[in-house]
Amino acid sequence: MTTQAAMHARIVALYNFHPAKLTEDERHAKSVEMDKFWEDVKADPGKTLPMLRIELRDTSNPAFFMTDGSELLLSLSEQPSDGDIVAGALTHSDLDDMDSGAYFYAVHALSMKGINTTAAALHMLDRPSFAVPVPQHAMTLDQQSCLTYVLIPLDSAVWMSAARARFAAEKDETALKSLLALFFFEQSAEADAALAAAAKDSTKPEAVRKDAQEYLDDEQKALQEKIDVNGTEASIRADRAKRMGAVSDESMGDTQEMTVRLIQLRHGAK
Repeated sequence: MTTQAAMHARIVALYNFHPAKLTEDERHAKSVEMDKFWEDVKADPGKTLPMLRIELRDTSNPAFFMTDGSELLLSLSEQPSDGDIVAGALTHSDLDDMDSGAYFYAVHALSMKGINTTAAALHMLDRPSFAVPVPQHAMTLDQQSCLTYVLIPLDSAVWMSAARARFAAEKDETALKSLLALFFFEQSAEADAALAAAAKDSTKPEAVRKDAQEYLDDEQKALQEKIDVNGTEASIRADRAKRMGAVSDESMGDTQEMTVRLIQLRHGAK
């Protein structure tokens, strides 16, 4: 791989496949070839890393390269700019090529580093069955929980516009409900407006409109809870984002509790 053209040609030849469509023997053979590719890149990172970055920005490359090449880049660099490259590359991966858990944890880790993962997170909505088992906590994250864990730790300024645009265009009911949950946990004037609009949007399924209204009702119910609301809105948001770095039933419970505190603060509860 002495030139960019040589690396590109090798990537196209090597990664132009989908793992699920190969036999066990074919997957083993490809694995050996990919291991060699990794070895060659790692042997001279000063030269190969710049070329790898260029290839991961090239959306014409095979989808599985976007998955495997992203993992390779992250194994060699912790630069935030490389996190941005990976977040973009994963958006062009094929979710059928990889385990949902591997995808979720990769994107979640980037979010916790402050990387804008909006597009990669919304990509999870492309698979209605997207779910991540968390056996150590005897739980499974459904699509809406995964979306919440990835985007709520980020400032909504980076994702709200894209999320609302996706909601407006989305047809899949599961994805629509996942976006509603995201709006509820965000707790902002714009998120409230998105829920209120969804509750009255006759172009959306009845179940989606019903869910939107239930989230609005839940906000009102939360105002009746008797809890001590300590801290400011900013500090609670910061604590909630940090807590969501752990994926567990405990962190989800804490996230829900802090969201109730945000509701009470936002609506002037004492």
